[in-house]
Amino acid sequence: MKYHPAQLDELAERRSLICEPVLPENVITLRKSRSLHAVLAENLNSTKALRRYLEDGVTVSQDAECEIVRALFVATRQQEKALAATLECEGLE
Repeated sequence: MKYHPAQLDELAERRSLICEPVLPENVITLRKSRSLHAVLAENLNSTKALRRYLEDGVTVSQDAECEIVRALFVATRQQEKALAATLECEGLE
């Protein structure tokens, strides 16, 4: 089987990477090849790892940074609880 590139006049009608705009570096796309359960489980593991890292202690140089890290810790605990609860939902797709 030989590869034949599309003609320029065909590209407007074909959905391909060539026709899609390039995303900014700070934007990622979710792959539909992975289940939602797998993505949630991966994020739960990462969130647990971040919480453990924060619990081990983080050194900051200013009081304002301490408040930011404390807020991150609280948000991380809340996210961990939400991810765990979501994983327990039945029929989640």
